[in-house]
Amino acid sequence: MDTKIILIVGPSGVGKDTLLREAKKSLGENFNFLDRYITRKPCKNEGNFYLDDYAFEILKHKSFFISTWSAHGNYYGIAKKSIKEGVNIISVSRSKIRDFENFHDNVFTININISKEKLKQRLENRARENKEEIEKRLNRTYEKIEAENLIEFDNSEEIEISSKKFIKILKSFVEG
Repeated sequence: MDTKIILIVGPSGVGKDTLLREAKKSLGENFNFLDRYITRKPCKNEGNFYLDDYAFEILKHKSFFISTWSAHGNYYGIAKKSIKEGVNIISVSRSKIRDFENFHDNVFTININISKEKLKQRLENRARENKEEIEKRLNRTYEKIEAENLIEFDNSEEIEISSKKFIKILKSFVEG
């Protein structure tokens, strides 16, 4: 089987972790869901590896990561050794797509999106940020995503419906 990298991108709160959690429950061994290395404690929906800032910097300087980025005062990274044969699924910053495209030939990007109203509701329900931070996030403008193989995915429906559609897309990378 060929090695493929599937990048999952989209603004915080659009449901990336929820879709990934549902996909993990349904998909078999041909799918490798990569955990990120992060400098904040993972929330209950994540299975990431926690590192303090110092340990993260050491690994970064030793070229341990394919890509690193910072967001909201935290650092994130994806380990080179975590890529396996088959389909590798990774939640990353949209600004780091090119790092993965430079690392490997078979890279596909799925951009998860929802309406601004639904995003506001989800961010409020998640309760990680105060109202001012949520408003800042909602008023951000994002540049067009530059990716060689881009798939847009609307995650506005109920989780049962959206997750089935998401899983179908992921399965197509093994079948097609």
